[in-house]
Amino acid sequence: MNERATVSTRPVSWTGTDLLDALNAAEQWLQQHVSTINALNVFPVPDGDTGTNMHMTLVAALRDVLPHGSCAQVSEQVYRGALMGARGNSGVILSQILRGMAQALAGHERCGPPELANALVQASTTAYRGASEPREGTILTVIRETGVAAEAALETADADLLTVLSAAVVGARVAVEQTPTLLKVLHDAGVVDAGGQGLYVILEGMLRWAQGENVSPVHDQSPAQDLGVAFKDIHAEDDFGYCTNILLRGEHLPFEEIRRHMNAVGTSVVVVGDAALIRIHIHTLRPGDILNYAVQFGELLNIEITNMNRQRAALHQGNGQNARSEMRDAVPTPPVDADDAAQNAIGLVAVAPGSGFAAIFRSLRVGAVVPGGQTMNPSTQELVEAIESLPQDEIIILPNNSNIIMAAQQAAEVTGKQVRVLACKTVPQGITAMMAFGYQRDLETNFTAMQREMERVVTAEITTAVRDAQIDGVAVRGGQTIALLNGDLVVAGDDRDQVINDILARMGLEALDILTVYYGQRISAEHAHDLAARLSRQYPEYEIEVRSGGQPFYDYIISAE
Repeated sequence: MNERATVSTRPVSWTGTDLLDALNAAEQWLQQHVSTINALNVFPVPDGDTGTNMHMTLVAALRDVLPHGSCAQVSEQVYRGALMGARGNSGVILSQILRGMAQALAGHERCGPPELANALVQASTTAYRGASEPREGTILTVIRETGVAAEAALETADADLLTVLSAAVVGARVAVEQTPTLLKVLHDAGVVDAGGQGLYVILEGMLRWAQGENVSPVHDQSPAQDLGVAFKDIHAEDDFGYCTNILLRGEHLPFEEIRRHMNAVGTSVVVVGDAALIRIHIHTLRPGDILNYAVQFGELLNIEITNMNRQRAALHQGNGQNARSEMRDAVPTPPVDADDAAQNAIGLVAVAPGSGFAAIFRSLRVGAVVPGGQTMNPSTQELVEAIESLPQDEIIILPNNSNIIMAAQQAAEVTGKQVRVLACKTVPQGITAMMAFGYQRDLETNFTAMQREMERVVTAEITTAVRDAQIDGVAVRGGQTIALLNGDLVVAGDDRDQVINDILARMGLEALDILTVYYGQRISAEHAHDLAARLSRQYPEYEIEVRSGGQPFYDYIISAE
């Protein structure tokens, strides 16, 4: 009989079974707060996925854990699952927190007050060590203050497990509340750090379980906004029918089978996730058929169905079009045969957010292309599988997104191959880096050349604001067109053409020669041609290329080099 709390007693220590139950409760509690955490995204762009990434990481951490009486055994299994299932920077940091806890609990059958406090302190140390550029005002600050609060609680008279855990939760909450004072970008946006809030919710879920409180989902909650934030406004102007979003949760979900079915019965399909949790976005005339199909595999959560006819009319009134340009797309070279990519001395893995970008990378003899990008961050496991699928022992990864770099670095550490991660933060950087790749050069020569080449690229990203915001002096209203320059929000306005003009004026084109316009999933080729023709008239001295990127969330990605 274990020593966990009952109605009349307080817990003395946890067994491994107790620890696993506490973490399972934390996962349930976190799931209910995913939308709230996602909404804390600083930038008003459709990529607020911190809550989703943390939840999917925790789900992966717990999925295959075998119950055991030893805390050491359970915590080690949890960390291993989180290591491979980590998604996005927040998920990777969470996996490092769980790693630190596992290191502290190694050799301990039970977890009492001093073991818990030490585990939280070690979690902080490991998380800071794993961050290449640790910043205060983030989840790192929150886990550090959590450990400090837990250690302080040990000094109180008759401190027990609940005393320490309660103090840790309070310490986490206070640290989260202080994050806007440490990061100006949080202060300006009027939000707390999303990763820190996610960690607080996890600890709160563990505490609620320890106190015997309910953590089960409340089914009459208003629809969560995590899918709304992730997929809002990715539709083309001629889309019709119903935009249907579902979060499907279950065990051993047939991911590929579900994705194939959705592609067969709808349009604008985005299916991301794994065998435990799948997010589905699809356009259909019969949303009921989609729900009936999905429910046979598991539980449907966060169902959201939008009439696109009305939505499009509200968001895009008066969006005139220029005459069609005579310019044509630069058609990617057909994907090379796998045998051709195998001839490279160095293996290449690239993350691509759309079918167009994937085709471009394959035409450049990239051996493994992993789907992913904004709101679709691949897991460490998916990157490892891509690495291991290549015949080469030396690999270069191009994450092509700032929120995938840490997962790529973690994948590089896990595999037995020699792997270098090129820290390209945008897809155009990755494409330009490939232009410097020498198929028979050694690893370090290629890596240095590619790094030098990608640094020449200036990237602008055009999308639609999903909410009001004030960032670095730029006032944004939800529904406006916004432009990011190398990841920084710099322009917002009601007229998309004017926003594009403004961002181009800030790109330093006088020192550059080539403009490439990659149009997204919601933009027709005709509209992209019109934009290219206009830019040719404005900048006759530049070579302008137009290519389909197929990215779901950004209308245009424009690179200059």
